[in-house]
Amino acid sequence: MSIFFNAYFLKTQQPPIKLKEKFSQFERIPNSDWIVCDFGDSLVDGAFEGEEYLTQELSEIFGEVIFIAIDTSNDQLDYEHSLDGEVLRKLTWLSDGCQSTWVCVEGELEDWEITSVFSSDNLNRTRDLLSYDRHLNRLPADEIEVKEQELQSLWRKHEYVLNGQIPLGDATFGFIIQRHFFGITTEA
Repeated sequence: MSIFFNAYFLKTQQPPIKLKEKFSQFERIPNSDWIVCDFGDSLVDGAFEGEEYLTQELSEIFGEVIFIAIDTSNDQLDYEHSLDGEVLRKLTWLSDGCQSTWVCVEGELEDWEITSVFSSDNLNRTRDLLSYDRHLNRLPADEIEVKEQELQSLWRKHEYVLNGQIPLGDATFGFIIQRHFFGITTEA
């Protein structure tokens, strides 16, 4: 079963009348300071493109704004986090139909990335990927060793390879983001 959704999440002091001006639906997340807005499966213009900012202007009005879009059928994630008109983080993991890559990495590393994107489990998944060529033939040991050293360096520095697969991404990081910020534990 694949999952597709996108939504805006706001932490704001603005009154409901102000929310109605920008969003067709909104609801406070239980036991949270966050409000989820326009949650659904209608694609938001600019999502999965990596070029357009989806939260920056909204955060000038509402304070802290997060946008999450996931499509597990195509292994795609679009994440953006802004505060008071400044984009703090933007990550887009996008599929071209053959493979998914990081097409946008902007801003500062966030805590959830360290425990998920740069976790030891994801390191092992990424390591396995690098052991094979594009035809799925296992690489010679000396080539694997060179790639392993490069991978370890990227992991220590928490670096993404733009237009590459390192670190290995996953559309379901959207669920991890929701759990981190909003305490939402529903997963695929």
